[in-house]
Amino acid sequence: MYKTVRDSLEDWYNPSVQSAVILLMGSSFSLFLFLNSPDFTNPYYVFGVGVMGITIVFAVVMLISVLLKRQ
Repeated sequence: MYKTVRDSLEDWYNPSVQSAVILLMGSSFSLFLFLNSPDFTNPYYVFGVGVMGITIVFAVVMLISVLLKRQ
């Protein structure tokens, strides 16, 4: 079932390596800027760090999935 869902999502979305790399580079840079001056008492800061972390994780997963599919 997992393979069927993954295949249908990949056919529908058709991710590219270049877009995943751009997303990963931009999110990593933004997360680096966020972590230079931590302010965990600000909820907007915590939200931004969380979004950047999730974006990095999904970009890495997308890169791995595309690269495994091409092999």
